[in-house]
Amino acid sequence: MLGIVSLFLLFACGLGTLTAVAGLIVGFVAVSKDSNRGRAWVGIGLSVLTLIVAAALVAWFFSRAGVCMDLPPDLQERCLEERFGVRIDVP
Repeated sequence: MLGIVSLFLLFACGLGTLTAVAGLIVGFVAVSKDSNRGRAWVGIGLSVLTLIVAAALVAWFFSRAGVCMDLPPDLQERCLEERFGVRIDVP
């Protein structure tokens, strides 16, 4: 269950990594106790998939935004807007 929720939460609000780690722990505990091993392995697989997707998204973000972080603060906002095509309103 946590593996499915992890994938959804990763894209919905970014909290999927937390539930994926919890899913891994619960899945390995279920496997070690020999309790519903099939579901446990599916949950572990989905949790691992969520963590891989999260790592790929973080790597993609930093590959695009990393250059902007070396700029002065007033140019960082403009650089990020150009790279992601989104207007950023900072108060």
